[in-house]
Amino acid sequence: MRTSFLAWTLPIIFFCQHAHANDIKDFLSKQFTQIPKVQRIWLDKEKQNYIKTAFNPSQIKLSYRYWQKDNKTVWVLDEVGKERNITTGIIITDHTIKSVEVIAYRESRGGQVQSSRFISQYSDKTRNSNHLAKEIDSISGATLSVNALNKQVSLALYLNSLIP
Repeated sequence: MRTSFLAWTLPIIFFCQHAHANDIKDFLSKQFTQIPKVQRIWLDKEKQNYIKTAFNPSQIKLSYRYWQKDNKTVWVLDEVGKERNITTGIIITDHTIKSVEVIAYRESRGGQVQSSRFISQYSDKTRNSNHLAKEIDSISGATLSVNALNKQVSLALYLNSLIP
């Protein structure tokens, strides 16, 4: 008996999405004693065009989700490294990067961007910081992953500036 393509791929897709959602929930639980309700920031064409020009992300979205309580805002963003998405959590306090954490790294190479030594370079960066690519030390063999994290952090700082 021949099994259809959907019969065996849908459970895999569901499991991967579910596991990913659990990773995000675990990350958020570390940031907040009680996870606040997810919020969205919606972008008009002008802001989408600015993002496309300034950050050159792999995809432009109509909205981005974030979690906020008091002066702490958490962004969870995806960006393609070489071939696959890197999911990163960016914590911003008072418009300054508090910390960055790679939630899910799916590339076969360049995993050094997950090290605390590398991601600690983003601490205390603001929108007024110089171009991140010049301030963040690169990693030989992980250039595309470093570029992806630079885009995510820069985008999070920009999006954070749009919150009323």
